[in-house]
Amino acid sequence: MVTKPMQYLGLGLALLASDLCLLLLTLNCLSWMNILHMDLTFIEQAAETIFAKQWQLYFQTATLAWLMLVLISAVQSDKRVASSSDDNKEETKEKKYSNGAAVKSISIVVLTLLTPHILKPHRHRHPILRRSLIVGPQSTSVIINQHHDSGGLDSVNTNDEATVTSSVTRQELVFSVDNMTCGGCGSHVRNLVEANLNQQQQEQSSSMSIDKVAVDWRAGVLSIYGGDLKEFVDQNVIIEILKKEGYPTSFLYVN
Repeated sequence: MVTKPMQYLGLGLALLASDLCLLLLTLNCLSWMNILHMDLTFIEQAAETIFAKQWQLYFQTATLAWLMLVLISAVQSDKRVASSSDDNKEETKEKKYSNGAAVKSISIVVLTLLTPHILKPHRHRHPILRRSLIVGPQSTSVIINQHHDSGGLDSVNTNDEATVTSSVTRQELVFSVDNMTCGGCGSHVRNLVEANLNQQQQEQSSSMSIDKVAVDWRAGVLSIYGGDLKEFVDQNVIIEILKKEGYPTSFLYVN
C-alpha cells in the first residue's frame, strides 16, 4: 500500500533528481502571470548546487529504488486481490483503490523526473522554460537565427564548443536598479526584462543568445548573461521600460 508519506517521499526525490525543475517551472509560471511574486534565488541556488555537485545522480538512484518498491508492492497487492474470496469485497475494493493511488504516484514521479528532458529542447522558446532549467556551461545552447531564401527564420542549437567559441562571445551586462524593496520587486523586474529580451531576440536575426537573467534586489543589481549581448541588446529600451515601472536604472558595465 502506498501511503501519503510514501507518495511525498517519491515526489521529493524526483524533484531533487530533476534539479527542482518542476517546482521552478510552477513558481515561474505563477510569477509570469502576476499571481505570485517571490524571490526564487534561494531555490535556484539550491538547484545549481545539486547540479554542480552532481547530487542528482544519487537522487535519481533513490527515485528508481522508490519506483521499484512501489511496483513490487502493487504487484503483490494484485496477487492478493486475485486470490481473495467474495466474502472480502470491502478489502478487495480497498486494495484496488490503493493500486490506483500507486499508479497515480508513479505517473507523477516519472513526469517530474522527465520534466527537464522534455523542456530542454524548447528552452529558447520562452523565458519561463529557460529560467526553470539548470544548464552547465559545457551544454549551453547557442541560438543562431539565420535568414534563408524563403525569408523565414530557423533556430539552430549546437553544443560544439568550437562552434560556440567562434560564433558567440559570452558576456554579462550589469545594470543598477533602484527602488527594489523586496523579492516581489526583483521578480517583477526580471519578468519585464526577460519579456523585452525575448521580444528583441525575435525581432533580430543575430547570434545573440540569452542564458540567464539574475536580479539581486538587495544590492539593486540586474545581470544579463548570454552571447553577443553588448552588440545586439538595446540597453536604452531596458532602462526606459524599468524607469516607466518606477525602477530608475542605469547601465554599469559589461564583462
